[in-house]
Amino acid sequence: MSARQPPVTRTEQILAEIWCDVVEIDEVGVLDNFFEVGGYSMLMQLVRERIAQRIGIRPTLPQLFIHSTIRSCAAFLDGSAQEEEPLITSPGRAESADSVDPGSGRRDTDIAVIGLACRFPDAADADQFWGNLISGVDSVSRFLPKSIAGPGGSTREYVPAGGLLREPEWFDAGYFDYTPREALLIDPQHRVLLECAVDAIEGAGYDPDRFPGLIGIYAGCSLSTYTDALRARQQEDASITSWDILTGTTSDYLASRVAYKLGLRGPTANVQAACATSLYAVHFAARALLTGECDLALAGGSSVRVPAGLDNYRVGGITSPTGTCRPFDAAADGVIGGQGCGITVLKRLSEAIADGDHIHAVLRGSAVNNDGRDRAGFTAPGVRGQVEVVRAAQRAAGVTPSSVTYVEAHGTGTRVGDPIEVAGLNQAFADGKPREQPCLLGSVKGNIGHTDAAAGIAGFIKTVLAVERGIIPPSLHYSEPNPDIDFAAGPFAVPTEPTPWAPAGVSRLAGVTARGLGGGNAHVVLEQPPSPLPRAETVDEQVLVLSAHTAAALDELTARLAGQLTEHPELELRDVAWTLQVGRRQHGYRRYAVVRDRRDALRVLSGDAPERLVGGDHARDGRAVALLVPEPADVEAARRWEALGLKPDLTLNPDCSDAEIRSALDTPGRVFLELGGARLSARLREHPQWTREHIAITVTDPLTALGELWLAGLPIDWAAAHPGPVRRVSLPGYPFQRERYLVEAGTAAPPPPSSTPDAGMDTEQTVSMLFTEMLGLPDVGPEDNFFDLGGDSLVATLLVARIEQLLPVELEVRSMYVAPSVRELAALIEKRMPDPAVPRG
Repeated sequence: MSARQPPVTRTEQILAEIWCDVVEIDEVGVLDNFFEVGGYSMLMQLVRERIAQRIGIRPTLPQLFIHSTIRSCAAFLDGSAQEEEPLITSPGRAESADSVDPGSGRRDTDIAVIGLACRFPDAADADQFWGNLISGVDSVSRFLPKSIAGPGGSTREYVPAGGLLREPEWFDAGYFDYTPREALLIDPQHRVLLECAVDAIEGAGYDPDRFPGLIGIYAGCSLSTYTDALRARQQEDASITSWDILTGTTSDYLASRVAYKLGLRGPTANVQAACATSLYAVHFAARALLTGECDLALAGGSSVRVPAGLDNYRVGGITSPTGTCRPFDAAADGVIGGQGCGITVLKRLSEAIADGDHIHAVLRGSAVNNDGRDRAGFTAPGVRGQVEVVRAAQRAAGVTPSSVTYVEAHGTGTRVGDPIEVAGLNQAFADGKPREQPCLLGSVKGNIGHTDAAAGIAGFIKTVLAVERGIIPPSLHYSEPNPDIDFAAGPFAVPTEPTPWAPAGVSRLAGVTARGLGGGNAHVVLEQPPSPLPRAETVDEQVLVLSAHTAAALDELTARLAGQLTEHPELELRDVAWTLQVGRRQHGYRRYAVVRDRRDALRVLSGDAPERLVGGDHARDGRAVALLVPEPADVEAARRWEALGLKPDLTLNPDCSDAEIRSALDTPGRVFLELGGARLSARLREHPQWTREHIAITVTDPLTALGELWLAGLPIDWAAAHPGPVRRVSLPGYPFQRERYLVEAGTAAPPPPSSTPDAGMDTEQTVSMLFTEMLGLPDVGPEDNFFDLGGDSLVATLLVARIEQLLPVELEVRSMYVAPSVRELAALIEKRMPDPAVPRG
């Protein structure tokens, strides 16, 4: 597959010519960024003048900076930028009566939770996390006891323990277009959040590239421990800069990294509120939705320590000496550290219902505040602030304390912290109204430890799953109440077994609390999701589409989907098809299958009918389309396909001339859609200008034709292909193909790449050596393109500087775009050197 896409429209062709002339390059793709092919601000002014001369429009420089690809700029100049919004439309909006009872009393301020993703100890995803919670699994790792000095010369033993992630340093760099070197320099807690963000938004059934509105992200992480390892390695490897360490590990770049790699254009903010960070993020994300700043919002946090150090116990500290976190229990003796990452996707409830989204829960209201000075000290929690934040969240939610029947507490298992928290909850829930049953109280920290910046989202995800599924998980390690907790003064009780949750006459309502060291408080109120109304059954055939970044990932994704259909027979095939069609990012490796029903789908996906699972890797954006119709006046046939999102720029019929066919074939990669009995495809294939890039599709079955068009990379309006209401459903996440990327402190580092060429090394070998050094690759081929290997303008600048250090030549960064391969760059260097290649030194 070629990474460079040629221009299609006349405006794109003119712009490509202007760029090549101004930047002095031979060719450019329509998705290339001007500033990454050698352009800069001064040259952009020249581009503007050329556009004015050739097209007659003089755009402003800010407009050109915004539209910095040929595709975007051409659309802007043609006045079609607004028309290039995604073709997805939701039949749910037109059929909103199908989705929910209009008399449900929903409010404009209600927010839907439509996506969840997480990685916690013993849990690679939300389903495994839930299974562990319900089963009462203790996911804390414990190690051999150690001894420390105690008071008066005594010795005390403690059990080192922590909730540890499995292989957090493994990462799919290729999926995110990172070079191995770049991946190595990024803190694992950033990498884990990146992958979870993909899982969450695809789990919600949305592709950021085709979402018509703004998507925001609010996220935070813990203090990086990976920085120390990078700084230690920096002493041995001068190619690691302080800038690399800054952008790769600090929390400032966490949310913006996700926004960049996923293409999110809404508000992007890093949130830091200590242990309350990720619940603060949920609050801010919900507010952004309510104020209209975005239309979809991601919120979460990540806390991954690499290397995985354990909290050291000290007498009088908050770490448990027994290695067990016992929230609310009489034997509670401290907290256990944990690792994890969680993220959620939020949307305005009315729109989620209208769009047929899978709603896990409803966020009714939230609030945040600080204890101020009204507490024992800076690190101590207060009561008044907690009472106020809970009551503020309940007011925002429009609920009374007595209607809430579960609270996920901060619950750290410290001897003093838990009683202070429950005292605040008792006050907040004292509304004087009788209760038929207690309000159950739990804390996820007994299961996985205290995950710091991810603690709030851990409790949030646990509670969302509980209100959705109607079961309250047990709170681990609780047998006898902490004597300092006045349970008699409030409505709370701690469950020790999985408890069915079906309060009589009211919906399931829950509160989630997070408290941050330094006085931060956050509280949200969640409600069970609305029940969709039944729909008429359908037996229509469906086209299932699957894509992945690699062939291996595509095979694994296919197997995962088959497993999901086997384990969840309640899934309707039309909803599965719809979710795959509109709710997944579209990658280069693709396959599709037209299936009759669930059993047929399982047969095809399991490999029992391989001829029906049609694949290809020739998808390409921006293909031109020509319709081949049997009669010159067959307008109706053309209209039917145009309704599905195709925009043909010409129509051919059996009477067309050779000149017309030649003109049609002049466009590289054109797709010819043959309708009815047009019988033109054979004539096209026999023409001398026909190439392997051209595609001809004969329509015998409309769904098969849609699959073929999708396989070729054509945009499809999938909503027009579904005559009835459809819904998004939860499907398996992307199967990341991970490799290990880890810089370890305190170990002998491998020798850095040679700073000077070996004796006898020619120019091409020297350039090849520098490519591997700068990109962190084991080897490169002579024809490999620097930018296809993951290089960018910043790395190109560093590479040019290294070349000038080693060889007697002066280069501009633009040279990398003129000669991007090893062989081309070596030839350019030799052409510019005054003498045969003699390394400096």
